[in-house]
Amino acid sequence: MTQVGRLHLDPTSYRLDRRFFRRIWQLSKPYWSRKDAWRSWIGLGTLLGSVVAYSLFGAWASFVLKRQTDALLGHHQPLFWGLLGLQAAILGGRVGISMTQGFVSGRMVLHWRRWLTVYLVDRYLARRTYYEIALDHRIDNPDQRIQEETGIFCTYMAGIPQQVFGTFVDIGVQSVVIATIAPSLMWGIFLFAALKTAVMVSVYIPSIRKNFELTVSEADLRYGLLHVRDNAETVAFYRGEYAENRHLLGRLGTVIAKKKTLIMYYVPVTGVILGFDVIWMVLPLLLLAPQFFAHHVAYGAIAQATFAGTQIMLALTVFSQSVPLLTAAAPRAIRLAEIQEKFEALERDRHPTAGREQISFLEGPEIRLNKVSIETPGGEQSLVRDIDLRIAAGDHLVILGQTGVGKSSLLRAMAGLWGRGGGSIQMPPADQMLFLPQRPYMILADLRSQVVYPTNRSDISDAGLQAILERVSLPNLAAQHGGFAAEKDWAKVLSLGEQQRLAFARVLVAHPKYVFLDEATSAVDLGTERLLYELLAGSGATFVSISHRESILRRHRKALRLLAGGGWEVLVASDVALSPVD
Repeated sequence: MTQVGRLHLDPTSYRLDRRFFRRIWQLSKPYWSRKDAWRSWIGLGTLLGSVVAYSLFGAWASFVLKRQTDALLGHHQPLFWGLLGLQAAILGGRVGISMTQGFVSGRMVLHWRRWLTVYLVDRYLARRTYYEIALDHRIDNPDQRIQEETGIFCTYMAGIPQQVFGTFVDIGVQSVVIATIAPSLMWGIFLFAALKTAVMVSVYIPSIRKNFELTVSEADLRYGLLHVRDNAETVAFYRGEYAENRHLLGRLGTVIAKKKTLIMYYVPVTGVILGFDVIWMVLPLLLLAPQFFAHHVAYGAIAQATFAGTQIMLALTVFSQSVPLLTAAAPRAIRLAEIQEKFEALERDRHPTAGREQISFLEGPEIRLNKVSIETPGGEQSLVRDIDLRIAAGDHLVILGQTGVGKSSLLRAMAGLWGRGGGSIQMPPADQMLFLPQRPYMILADLRSQVVYPTNRSDISDAGLQAILERVSLPNLAAQHGGFAAEKDWAKVLSLGEQQRLAFARVLVAHPKYVFLDEATSAVDLGTERLLYELLAGSGATFVSISHRESILRRHRKALRLLAGGGWEVLVASDVALSPVD
């Protein structure tokens, strides 16, 4: 599925095959092999130890039940009441062990989820991976995957050791008990459990695809709702409520259809499960009653064997129930694995290959473009070819050209966002540059953080920030919104013109050596534009601008005009006359 809501379903993702379990391992390995993983291993050891203790207490309870039943039938009242008290203590111990398991398991899940979320977010933000994911549209809703799927994945994975290990320990302990009383019951239980598990696996595996499609369609609906929220003003201007309603109802209809399919599939599955439960209700009596009538076993032994068999069956039931849980959790694990695999693929793609030419990025004191050609990230279009350009300190440059020739693309390449093409680009260190797009980014934070973004400067007083805002013609901004500690959705509160002036305030805070502006004054009047560019010139920064305003030309020394077909020319800015297409 792409970001606009098209399902992208890989048929190989629905199988519980080697690829699926390899994905599970690749998602789990970083947590268990990290530097301080010993704490988590201690927690896991504690959890597995409590599983063994729980099973041993169960075996002890079966022997007490045998003696207690015989005491009841023999009318040994003092012995019966004493054994009843011991049985209560044993069962109380099992309750305490279960509580310990719940606490340790819950803490493990919480810690794992926090660690995995931080791990994925770090990789998502590293080297602008989030930007490249947004460009190719192959990973839908990465935010939802990281926020929602991690909790479900960690909860299920943390429960696997307890379920699997507990199953085998219970089977081992209780089988010893049953084998001394009624071997036929033991083999009957094993055959019954094996058949039940095989049937459940066969009926639940097809539901992986159905759960996957439901998960994706729900994410699709969520994205549609967020899209309306993020474009609320534009939708309102268009009076697009009816169209948006139809669009969202279509996505909701997909969710409902997928859910109905899943419900209809589970109806016969539920019947199969209930049928197995009915068989289990009569199986112990069917196997033990003939031996009791033949006086081969005492009634107390029957009670003990039944109790032990029930413990085995419960353990096997937990194991078999993990199959539907696995099929429900599989889509979540797959979606997390896909985003991790995307991280790794992007890491590989950042290195030049024989089949895909890349721009070489260098670091130096000034800007140099050597034989630079730029293509769109997917290689669909060639934009500019063989640009040779040097921008030294003070060589203010304006980039001109008709729409679509690649002006903004050139800035993206210089910023390191687009790397497909050829040649080399030398740029100053990242902390010496600042890019101002037409619509500035507004961080979700207080006004102080908004002004100092993207730096984290805390050495500027409120008075200093106020002075900076006054220089960019925002003298009343802090007072109108409750001071620099005020937190608001600034992208909605501030007009585009205010946001553009705020972006220039960030230049005065960061003191970059180079500033790149892409229509960064389009929403302010000419007088304010003149003021902002005078501030830029006075700051000592060298600036590179994209603009369609003729007033911008006199602020620059050079002009780079991009031509249709990939051509280009460098001119003296003061000699340029803008044509209608520039």
